[in-house]
Amino acid sequence: MTVDTGAAPASTEPTAPTPRRRRAVRWVLLGTVAALLVVAVCAVLLVRDALAARGALTRAAVQVPAVAEELRAGARSEADGDTPATLASSPALAELRAQTTIAREATDGPLWWLAARLPVVGPSAGAAVDVAVVLDDVTDEVLPPLADLADAVAATDRTPDGGLDLAPLQAAAPGMATARASVDASRARLDAVDPDALLPQLADPVATLRDRVDELAGAVATGDRAAALGPAMLGADGPRTYLLLGMSTGELRQGGGIPGALVLLRVDDGRVEVVRQVAASAVGPFRSPVLPLSADDDEAYTARLGMFVQDVTATPDFPTSAALAAEMWARAQGEQVDGVLATDPVALSQLLAETGPVRVPVSGSVATALGRDTVELTAENAVDVLLRRVYDVLDPEAADQFFAEAAAAVLARSMSDDVSPATLLAGLQRAAGEHRVRVWSADPAEEARLEGTLVAGSYAAAPRAADAVGVFLTDHVAGKMSAYLDSSLHVVGSECTDAGRVDTLELTLASTAPDDAAAVLPWYVAGVPGGTHPPGTLSLGVTVAGPRDGEAPRVERDGAAVGGEARTTHGRPTQSVTVVLAPGESATLRFAVPGAPAGGEGGTPPGRLEVWSTPTTTAGGLLDVEVPTCG
Repeated sequence: MTVDTGAAPASTEPTAPTPRRRRAVRWVLLGTVAALLVVAVCAVLLVRDALAARGALTRAAVQVPAVAEELRAGARSEADGDTPATLASSPALAELRAQTTIAREATDGPLWWLAARLPVVGPSAGAAVDVAVVLDDVTDEVLPPLADLADAVAATDRTPDGGLDLAPLQAAAPGMATARASVDASRARLDAVDPDALLPQLADPVATLRDRVDELAGAVATGDRAAALGPAMLGADGPRTYLLLGMSTGELRQGGGIPGALVLLRVDDGRVEVVRQVAASAVGPFRSPVLPLSADDDEAYTARLGMFVQDVTATPDFPTSAALAAEMWARAQGEQVDGVLATDPVALSQLLAETGPVRVPVSGSVATALGRDTVELTAENAVDVLLRRVYDVLDPEAADQFFAEAAAAVLARSMSDDVSPATLLAGLQRAAGEHRVRVWSADPAEEARLEGTLVAGSYAAAPRAADAVGVFLTDHVAGKMSAYLDSSLHVVGSECTDAGRVDTLELTLASTAPDDAAAVLPWYVAGVPGGTHPPGTLSLGVTVAGPRDGEAPRVERDGAAVGGEARTTHGRPTQSVTVVLAPGESATLRFAVPGAPAGGEGGTPPGRLEVWSTPTTTAGGLLDVEVPTCG
C-alpha cells in the first residue's frame, strides 16, 4: 500500500542563478576586466612616458660635453684676449634644457606617483622621477647661473683708473646663491634614494649622477663664494688693507716658506696699491705668544709659533698662521689689517708666465750691493734669482727687502692695463691649485665662507680636510738650503683591506747643492759652522699626518722601517722623522697611511684622496687622486 506523504520529489538539476546574481557576476567580471584594462593602459602610458624620458635624457647626454666645451672655449678665448660668445645664450645649453624639460614632464603626474608606491618596481620608478627632476633642475637653475658667472668673469675689465670693474661679478651673485640652493636640494634628493632597492639597470646610473652632482656642487659653491666674497674683499664696499706674506721656500716650514718679506696692500673698489714693504725683522720677536695657542699647537710647534713672525708658518693650518701674523703686525706697526695673503717665488714666476717679464726697481743699500737700480725678472729666472742668486751679493735682511720689492713689482705688473683680468686669474688659479696662494679674512663671517676652499688652507679644523693626508717639511738648518732641495711626492698605491683602505705614498728628497757648498755659499745660506751638521747639509723634518681620528701612519726609508716621533695633533695621528742629506745625496721615504675611518666627517668625495704637503721649489702642495672605494 502506498502512502502519500505530500512532499515533492527532490530535483537532481542545478538551481539556475537568479537575475540578481547574474548581474553581480557580470559586474565583477566587467570590473576586473576594466581594472586590467586600466592597469594595461597605465602600463602602456608609463612605458610610453619612460621611453620619451629615456630618449630625451639620451639626447641631453649628447649636449653635456658640448656645454662643457663651450664653457672651456669661452674661458680660453678670454684668456687669449679674444671676446668670447655669451655662454648664457649657448645653443648647446638651450638644447640641454629643452631635453631635460621633456624628461621631467614625461615622468610627472599621478601615474608615476602611483608607480613609485608599487612593490618591487616602486623604488626604481621613484628614482626615475628623481633623476628627471634633478637633471631638469640642474639645467634650469644651476648651469645658467654658472654660465652667467663665466660671462661675468669674461666681462671683467679695467676701469679708467686702472682698477677692476667689479659690477659684472656683483650682478652674478644672486643667481649663484640660487644655484647653490638648487644643487644642495638636488643632492639631498639623490641622497634619499636607496641604491639597494633599485633595479640593477638603474642603480649604477643613479650612483654616477650622484657623483656628478657632488662634483657640480663643489664648482657651484666655489662660484657662489667668488661672486659673494670677491667684490667685497676687493674693496667694492669700501677700502681694505691686507698684509702680504712673502714666503721664501729657501727655508721651509710646514705651511710653506719662512715669511721673510711683508708687504702692506690697500685695495679700494678693485684698485690695488702697495703701501709699503717691511722686512720680517721689523716685526717682533715677542716675549710670549701674541695670541693663545692651542695645547696641540704649543706641543707640536712650540711657543715660537706665536712669538716669531718667521715661524707663523710652522703649522700647515693657514688660518692659524694668518691670525698670528695679523696680530704681530698690529703690535709692531700699530695697524689692524682686514686680512692676510701669502705667496711664494714659484707663484710669482707663474704670474710672470702670464704677464710677461717685469723690471724690479731697487734702491738704497740693495742697489749699491747689486750695482744697478733695476733687475729683470722672468718666469724662467724668478725662482733662481729670488732664492739663490740674490744671496750671492745680499745679506738676509737686504734679500728680504729685495723680495718685497719684487713682489710689489709683479703685483703692479699684474694690474697693468695690458694684462687682462682673465690672464691674471689663470696664473692665480694655477698657483692656488698648488697651495702657493693663501687668503684669510679678519671678518669671521667671510672667513667661515672661505673655509674649505683651495686658498683658505684650513687644515686643522675644516671638514673638507678631515679625510686628507698630510706630508710636511721643516728645514732644521738656520740658512737657505731648502732652495737646493729637489722633492717629489706621489701616491703609488691604494688597496682595500679588512680594516679599510690603505694608501701608500712615496716622497723623494735630493740635495742639488754644489759639492763645495760649505766653501762657495755664504754662511747664512749654508748654515752656521760648528752646528749639528756641516755647512751645506740639508736637515729636514718630515711629518706625515693621517686622516682625522684615523690610525697612525707607518714610515719606511729606502725600504727599511724607521721609527719616529709619534703624536696626535688636532685629532690627526702623525709620525715625524729627520732626513739629513749632504750635497748630491738623496733619500726615499714610503708612507703607509690608513684611510679615513668609516663615517668620518670629511668632505672629500668617495673615491678621491687629497694629499696636502709643503710647497717646495720643485713640487706643489696638493695632490688630488683617484682611489678605490672600500667597504
